[in-house]
Amino acid sequence: MSKEVVKVRIYAGLHERFETPVYFLLPKSNLLTKNLSKAYLETERERFPIQLKENKEFFEAFLIVPHMNVQETLEGKIVLVDAEEDKEEFSYSSSDGTIKISYNEQLIMGYNYGNWLKKPYFYPVVSPNGVRVTEDGPKDHVHHRSLWVAHGDINGFDFWSEFENSGKIEANEVKVISSGKIVFELSSKNLWIENTRNVELYEDRFLRIWKPTKDLLLDFSISIFNNKKDTKFGDTKEGGILSVRVNEKIKVQNGGKIENSFGGINEEETWGKRAAWCNYSGKVDGRNVGIAIFDHIENFRFPTYWHVRDYGLMTANMFGVSYFNGSSKMKGDYILPKGEVLKFKYRVLVHEGKDPNYIKSKYIDFIYPPKVEVLY
Repeated sequence: MSKEVVKVRIYAGLHERFETPVYFLLPKSNLLTKNLSKAYLETERERFPIQLKENKEFFEAFLIVPHMNVQETLEGKIVLVDAEEDKEEFSYSSSDGTIKISYNEQLIMGYNYGNWLKKPYFYPVVSPNGVRVTEDGPKDHVHHRSLWVAHGDINGFDFWSEFENSGKIEANEVKVISSGKIVFELSSKNLWIENTRNVELYEDRFLRIWKPTKDLLLDFSISIFNNKKDTKFGDTKEGGILSVRVNEKIKVQNGGKIENSFGGINEEETWGKRAAWCNYSGKVDGRNVGIAIFDHIENFRFPTYWHVRDYGLMTANMFGVSYFNGSSKMKGDYILPKGEVLKFKYRVLVHEGKDPNYIKSKYIDFIYPPKVEVLY
């Protein structure tokens, strides 16, 4: 038995959709408040789960639409069922400065934020077919921490390297926001502190993980600010607001491949180039795997420059302009005024070695998602 709560209409728009994340808001309802874990979207052809999160004035709704054709409209009703039908969901455990995130009891990701670290970072990152996609602290660059946020010149201080006198990014407050059938959400308030303990930068980091059947989607929202003084982001190639060091087995030197949104291949055609996305893929023990970073169209200096190397590094760096253009006259320095916020949005796609057309379709889902109308 089920109870209808509200109707919704989803518009695919001008693109075909496959396992696409959808987010929208719902009005407050006492019925929903008491049954947050039992909500489903029911259409004429199928029923699929919705995850709800209650806020002060509304509910946030999350679902993954399996397939929609170009310009298709999907209409359905949100219903509450008497019994939980889908047991697959996110779960997590926390200890010693680490949060381990699992889906269907399989580890997919970890967040490492202990105060003994130079910076908080995400490791491991595991593909849907069970491959560890990233590398933590390889011997050639021990400061490359799997999946991380850092920059090599903040007011003249280095938060990229991990020398004794390097700056430190401290996770001051880490919280799990939600964990359910569709998404897992995590927030981390971080302080960028130089070696004499002055705070140079404040960072609010938010991660939302989606788990489609074939992929892992990581949505990052990163807000950077300083309410006490101006902050200078220096022109250097040693940095990037979001960076990845891939598994050693899939770097180009071991048979892997880099490709960007313009079709550039490997370091020769992608390093220092601007692009909407960049993808690194290869094989690990015979299994195809890949990881891509998507730059959002609203981000500062979109499309970003890429500091991407055949030895396994891939980072979105919009500040190292003089290095990437080979000209000291083209500087990438940026001064963030006191009290203003610099915001970045990225999606990281962890996949099973998909081709560029697939990567492109997932990028479209990110920047032009389906639209939703709530029918009261």
